[in-house]
Amino acid sequence: MKILSLLFGLVLSLYAVIAPLKVIKTDAVISDMVVNDGKIYTATDGKGINIFDTGSFKKLETIHIPDIKMDGEKSTSPKIYSVDHYKTATVLVSESGNTFRDVYLVRDGKTRKIIDNSRGLLIKKARFLDLDHLLFGLSGDTIVLMDISKNTLVYQVQAGGGTFRDMVLSPSKSLVAVADEGGEITMINTKSGSKVKTLRGINVDSINHIDYKQNTIISAGQDRRVGIYRAGKSYFIETDFFVYAVGLSPSASRAVYTDGMDSELQVIVTADGAKIARLQGGEVILDTLIFLDEHQLIGSGEDNKIYYWRIP
Repeated sequence: MKILSLLFGLVLSLYAVIAPLKVIKTDAVISDMVVNDGKIYTATDGKGINIFDTGSFKKLETIHIPDIKMDGEKSTSPKIYSVDHYKTATVLVSESGNTFRDVYLVRDGKTRKIIDNSRGLLIKKARFLDLDHLLFGLSGDTIVLMDISKNTLVYQVQAGGGTFRDMVLSPSKSLVAVADEGGEITMINTKSGSKVKTLRGINVDSINHIDYKQNTIISAGQDRRVGIYRAGKSYFIETDFFVYAVGLSPSASRAVYTDGMDSELQVIVTADGAKIARLQGGEVILDTLIFLDEHQLIGSGEDNKIYYWRIP
């Protein structure tokens, strides 16, 4: 009887949908989110960068940048499209009030604009390589390396032939994986800008999101596929709906992806795709999923909420 009870409890735990333990509100709709040094950095639509503690989830501070004028209208706080933090510096990409984007660097309590509309860069994403170099992903699937101290662009390389969808750095930051609308992932050497290889054959349509931990890459496909790229064994998982976001745990032994129209999430073992847990999503489809460790996960979508789950 005890064995049957234990088995029944195990089955329930495998199929029960786990609700978020916490929902943390930001000041506006979230457009990007990263975690670094025990802090969550959220880029918002018109309310700056909200920074939270990963332990208490209390808001620590907000970074604001100057207002802009849109089409001759009154001044307004700009939307921030991308944010990243490294050691003592924070970078953010914002609308300029014109066609292209502004980039601000916040360091040692000082905020300065390092790129403006006149540079003609439609930047979708920015990530630090180190305190002196930034990597940009442009709308046209171009990857740009910037030397911050010299205020120069070191290289511009065309990753693929389509529209830029996402990019993520390898743990060592020696490589960047770039996903586009063609379903391919291009690996680029971040120092030289040279293409190392192209991962193909798993996604056959636009890739919405990717993550890269250890030697594993995971992709979220418009073709309803979750791609797992691992040395020796790559495979895909078929789902019933477009996959908007994916995430890998720090060890890359676990993965999570959006699954279905009800904003639910599926947690799997990356080695073989075995399902571990099912998570209840938010009120909108989530487009960012980040493991804080092997058992804690946060996510966000196009609303003003960060969702937090604990996974067995």
